[in-house]
Amino acid sequence: MARKTITKRAEIAGRKLLIKIYGLFQPKQVFSSIPSCYKPRRILFLRHDRIGDMAVTIPFFRAIKRKLPDADIGILVSLRNKILLRYEPDYHLITYRKRPDLFFRSLGEVFRWHPDVVVDLQLKESVTSTTFAIASRAKWRVRIKRDVKLPFNVYVDVGEFWHIQDEMRALFSAVAPIDIDEVPKGIMLSERERKFAEDFFSKVSAPKEKLIGLNISAGFAVRMLSAEDNKRIASHILRRGFVPVILYEPRDAKIAREICDAVRGAYLGPLCPDILHAAAIIEKLKLIVTPDTSVVHIASGFSVPTLALYTANEWNRRRWLPWGVKYRWVASTDYDSLAGINMDDVLTKFDELIIELNL
Repeated sequence: MARKTITKRAEIAGRKLLIKIYGLFQPKQVFSSIPSCYKPRRILFLRHDRIGDMAVTIPFFRAIKRKLPDADIGILVSLRNKILLRYEPDYHLITYRKRPDLFFRSLGEVFRWHPDVVVDLQLKESVTSTTFAIASRAKWRVRIKRDVKLPFNVYVDVGEFWHIQDEMRALFSAVAPIDIDEVPKGIMLSERERKFAEDFFSKVSAPKEKLIGLNISAGFAVRMLSAEDNKRIASHILRRGFVPVILYEPRDAKIAREICDAVRGAYLGPLCPDILHAAAIIEKLKLIVTPDTSVVHIASGFSVPTLALYTANEWNRRRWLPWGVKYRWVASTDYDSLAGINMDDVLTKFDELIIELNL
């Protein structure tokens, strides 16, 4: 454990040093956008992070392709989030991997692809993003404006208080004017995922307009509600005349079954092979209750109203609220977990939302 701690500290120190070194190469002349007269030939977006980040960004990829149909659009993806683009035909995908030999292979692929524009979509300064931006040899290197100097020549100001969609809109608009209202927002699914959802809902003996999702899983265990809190929400959904469908990741299947055993009338959602199958289930719901996780943004893409549960981290909440849908949110009093969440507030916000939706 001590060795791991020392290694991690050394890695963090090394990254900070690299950021400072990279900062020495920031161009003297920087711009707020790419000149409107410039017609990009090949654009690489750096989106090698989580599923939720990708779900938010998908409409912007479609909008930029619609605006620049003759440009090649590339995306640096992660092993985790690339699945959301499985059925998207219009992009050149390069997969980022952490293992040193595979990292240099993906770095070489970016070097050879040689875009003339590279756009860093990361929220904060990233050694990885900057390294790929340098390797791309792009004429125009775009990122959000922050205090740290880096070797980018287009810095986009998004202000102090912004939602992740505001950042995406500003970054993509620095390349070309876009309108995401012209494109679909949801993840593209195949007939296989849709049939999976249809097969599940065909076995649910309740009107489809009464089905409300309760997602119990989150990326970190501390960002999950307790089983007792989830039972209380499920019971409240039933009392209001709706039917809770318990959604979960495979590792939380035991907890999901416990909730369904305790709350008669709750349905155990299917064990989903992957996030696309889960998305097909989410798409069919009238509303969903979920911790702050990728489910929030998958639901937003499908225009599913959402009650989202956050920690007390206000910076994170402001940037990751649902978008494009009617929603409510409740925050915990604890900065790192949902342990301090007020369940009475959760149930009150649920009632407010179903009244607003006229369900």
